[in-house]
Amino acid sequence: MRNLKWLPLLLLTLIGTALRAETVAKLPAPTGYVDDYAGVFSSPVQSQMESLCKELHDKTKAQIFVVTVNTLDGESVEQFANNLFHTWKIGEKKTDRGALLLFAIKDHRWRIEVGYGLEGILNDAKVGEIGRALVPDLHAANYDNAAQLGLRAVAQAIADDSKVQLAALQTATPQPVSVEQPATADNSSNLSPGWVVVIVIAGIVGFVGIFVLILIKGKNKSWSTSWGSSDIDHSSSSSSEDSSSSESFSGGDGGDSGGGGASGSW
Repeated sequence: MRNLKWLPLLLLTLIGTALRAETVAKLPAPTGYVDDYAGVFSSPVQSQMESLCKELHDKTKAQIFVVTVNTLDGESVEQFANNLFHTWKIGEKKTDRGALLLFAIKDHRWRIEVGYGLEGILNDAKVGEIGRALVPDLHAANYDNAAQLGLRAVAQAIADDSKVQLAALQTATPQPVSVEQPATADNSSNLSPGWVVVIVIAGIVGFVGIFVLILIKGKNKSWSTSWGSSDIDHSSSSSSEDSSSSESFSGGDGGDSGGGGASGSW
């Protein structure tokens, strides 16, 4: 009977695992072209990738989605990517010009899934080469750089085929750098008399400037109060418009994939 004391703990563990399981059916609807469910991208890089995907879609009518998940829950990366591509209908219905870059972080698996309409541009050999080039960064857990490199390579191939220029591709891909700060000597005790005079004058000017600003603010208080509500209303309206714009994203436009692409591990 002593061994039964572990039963509740075992049941809780199994339930917790089931709740954490990530399947295509359990994933929330996409909120943009880049959906970082594993939480491994930095905000600036995610924003840059989102802008690139949007520009590509606007200019070439091709859609690229970048998705991270924690785990595939025992499913193959090929099947998971194909199901996700089909569920989100990546690409436009009439052309099937869509691509999916999927990264399963804890399973160390990557997949580039390609829609029917892009298989002539992004054949299995080409996307396999692109994916393998990401492995060093993935192995080093540099997910920002890996995802950007993969996305830019796929977007460049599509842009070249469509004969368009993408402004988002003109900026260099950020690389992790280590910057050493130069040592500075402590010269605080060696100020020359000239610098002392400059500091004193700057302090006086700053004090006078603050005093003048206080007087101006007092005179204009009633004017700013009467217009303040109008400014707030405008900003609220703008915020509401931005919110509705982001919420209007509904994923793919009806495209599908026949399973073309490449996958690998790191």
